[in-house]
Amino acid sequence: MTAPRYEPTRGLALWGAEEEAAALSVLRSRSLFRYYGPDLGHHCDAFEGAFAASVGVPHAVGVSSGTAALATALIALGLPAGGEVVIPALTFVGCVNAVVWARGVPVFADVDDSLTLDPEAFEACVTDRTFAVMPVHLANAAADLDPIGEVARRRGVRVLEDCAQAAGVRYKGRRVGAIGDAGAFSFQAEKNITAGEGGAVTTTDPAVHDRAVRYQDQGGQFTTSRGEVRGEAGAEPFVGANLRMTELTAALLGVQLARLDPMLDRLRSVAAYVRGELADAVGEWRRLPDEAGSGGDVTALLDSRMLARRFVAGLTAEGVPARTLYQGQGVYTNPAVRDGRTAWGIEWPRPARCRATEQIAGRSVTIDLGAAMTDADVDWLVDTVRKVHANLGPAAP
Repeated sequence: MTAPRYEPTRGLALWGAEEEAAALSVLRSRSLFRYYGPDLGHHCDAFEGAFAASVGVPHAVGVSSGTAALATALIALGLPAGGEVVIPALTFVGCVNAVVWARGVPVFADVDDSLTLDPEAFEACVTDRTFAVMPVHLANAAADLDPIGEVARRRGVRVLEDCAQAAGVRYKGRRVGAIGDAGAFSFQAEKNITAGEGGAVTTTDPAVHDRAVRYQDQGGQFTTSRGEVRGEAGAEPFVGANLRMTELTAALLGVQLARLDPMLDRLRSVAAYVRGELADAVGEWRRLPDEAGSGGDVTALLDSRMLARRFVAGLTAEGVPARTLYQGQGVYTNPAVRDGRTAWGIEWPRPARCRATEQIAGRSVTIDLGAAMTDADVDWLVDTVRKVHANLGPAAP
């Protein structure tokens, strides 16, 4: 296997002197905690305000990770113990972990040729126990939120957008994280903006915001030596957790937020060019519910799982960063998820396989782009993908 010619990362690929200066400023202030210190910079407050504005919502709450954001959002929405949350079968295990953390039960629905939640499959999963649906905006492409939202409204189901892989992405003119009842973002190392870890909850609902603020901050009862309390004055208290964002995390993210739109514009342009140049060679591409708002995705759909495996092997041997998302397997193949095994016991029976998901995901090949790619890198990528695809030959029967 040859090392990738370019760095297949997004926000991290653009790190430089500004991140160093932001980090040093916080370190030298000796004020890493968001509420007090010798020279507090209020970076968490500033980032929450700027991130809310960028998404187009009045409220954002910074937290410690993307999984923490999902769990906090579910709790803020009022998920009851044992309530069901429909999630796409093709996703990261953090989605399941967050549902369990919030005392819910995950239910798995098929994806379609967008590799995101199939609205019809979602509706088929709705029962009188269904509380929420969690459409995942996978690999910088929005899920098809209009039909998902229509089903949710008609069936009385809350919508929590998983925006972990899609900060800055749009759906029909609106930013993801501003369309459902709440959104959850991740700032892990592979994400569009990153501090290594971190997350955020977004919402237009002040009551959801208040519960999110309080839950991730010891139930809103964190008391400093000055007796300060977070959350709506007079609201009924409840026990929470400590999922707070740090000043260092917020300072790093604040620097990168200004780069987000230009970076996605460039990646979207690169992705469209690559797909266009290879249309006659590769053939079928993943359907994007809103290509104009995507964050730059290049995912081919091969004729079979065997051909997809050979394509990935050939591309990686040439130095092209390529993979089949989640190995083409449903998240329910994780042994703990399959057996319903949580830290406190068995919580659900073995889920049925989502065969449509396995079929389409297994023959998908995602080619990772990089935020620092040059035009020469893009031309090399097109030529290399074309060459590897031409050498695939027919799939084994």
